[in-house]
Amino acid sequence: MNAEKASFLRHADIEHIMRAVSGISGQAAFVLMGAGAVIAQLRTTPLSLMGTRELDVYASDADDIDEVSTLIDASIGEGSLFDETFGYHAHGIGPTTAILPRGWQARAKEITWPSLPGVTCLCPDVDDIALSKVCAWREKDVRWLSAARQSGLLNLGAIRERIVDVQSPNVPTAAEFERRLNVLSSSNPEK
Repeated sequence: MNAEKASFLRHADIEHIMRAVSGISGQAAFVLMGAGAVIAQLRTTPLSLMGTRELDVYASDADDIDEVSTLIDASIGEGSLFDETFGYHAHGIGPTTAILPRGWQARAKEITWPSLPGVTCLCPDVDDIALSKVCAWREKDVRWLSAARQSGLLNLGAIRERIVDVQSPNVPTAAEFERRLNVLSSSNPEK
C-alpha cells in the first residue's frame, strides 16, 4: 500500500503504529489524541470519522516527552518510509498539544492489545476530544465535528459544561465558543 491509497485509519493500523512507536521509543505508556484516539476507543467507528492518516501520540511516562515525540516523527512520521510504505503514520505530540479540560484523565479510556503486552494507551473521552477540536476550529476539525454530531457521538451539553475546566490562552471567548457550538447544532454546519 502507498500513501495515496490510504484514506482512513483502522483499528489494525493503530495497533501497527503503536507496535512501531513502542519499539522505537522503548516506552510502554502513551496518550493518543485527535481522531485516532476516537477510532481506537470505539468498537465501530463511522467511516466519516476515520478520514485521517495520522495517529497523534505521546509517551506519557518518558523522561523527555518532546525528545521521544521528535524521535517518533523522524522515524515513522509524515513523509517517512513507514508512511510511504503503509499510507499512515504517527505524529509525535506533547501533553499541551490538545486543549483538554481538567479531569479528562478520569473520563479517558485505556486501550491495550493482546499482541502488545505491557503497552497501554490512554484515549480522552470523545467529548473531551471534541472540545479540543471546537477550540482549534480548523477546517478539518469542523468537518470532523460535523460528522461526529451527525453520527450522534457528541454531547454538546457536556462540551459546553467542560469549557469552564479548560485553562489555556488558546480558548476562544465565551461568545465565540457559543457561536461555534451553535454552528455544530445547526442542521447544515458550516465554518
